[in-house]
Amino acid sequence: MGIQEYRANYLTAMHEANSHLADIFRELEQLQLRKEVLEGVVGALDPFLTANSSTSREPLRQQPAKPVPVRYQPEVPEPVQPIAMNEPVTPASFAPVPEVISDPIQSRINRALGLAVA
Repeated sequence: MGIQEYRANYLTAMHEANSHLADIFRELEQLQLRKEVLEGVVGALDPFLTANSSTSREPLRQQPAKPVPVRYQPEVPEPVQPIAMNEPVTPASFAPVPEVISDPIQSRINRALGLAVA
């Protein structure tokens, strides 16, 4: 695998991660809207629940402090743009030096095992 193939794989993974992040933010917004709707329904039913609790011996629910709706405003990060690298990439100092293999069968075996060096 060459360096270009690695870059292409990383770019593909980055775009996929950005897509997943956008999906998560969309789902978060939908859940917040559902929460607001449910809070509105509970607020509308609150007079009926308190009327029932005052007539019976055991209250149906305790009157907690009224929650203040909080709307989370996430800062949606913009997708990361790849940086164009014009400088040549040098292999790391610990990278093994590729051996020249003249045997075509051994070369095919190495390629099949992923031992081929670009």
